[in-house]
Amino acid sequence: MAFSLYQDGADIISVVFTDEVDLQQRKDAVDQVCKLVGNDESIKLLINLTCYINKMTLEDQETFGHYLAHAKALSNAKVASVTGFSQSSNVVVEAVAYTQGYQVVSFNSEYEARAWLQGELS
Repeated sequence: MAFSLYQDGADIISVVFTDEVDLQQRKDAVDQVCKLVGNDESIKLLINLTCYINKMTLEDQETFGHYLAHAKALSNAKVASVTGFSQSSNVVVEAVAYTQGYQVVSFNSEYEARAWLQGELS
């Protein structure tokens, strides 16, 4: 499996991607997160993309952006994406999802992302 999913003591659900990741694996991760939460629940979600190899085409990235934006369980989510300094690998996904109402903030480090999710950074 190209990702792991866990919930820590700070009520943050973390998804860490490793190895080569394609469209189906990204969708599978979203589906697993959605199974953990109710549709109206407000969640904190940390997506770590610092150690993965993006195998999605431009078309796949657009498709995944739409998929994210329409995941009902994520509609009230506070989402932090940790991309390190390789943000270009996820920029299309985030841009497409953002235009459809999905909110995500990108960070270079997990420390900053966690601080933001916990309200320590604005």
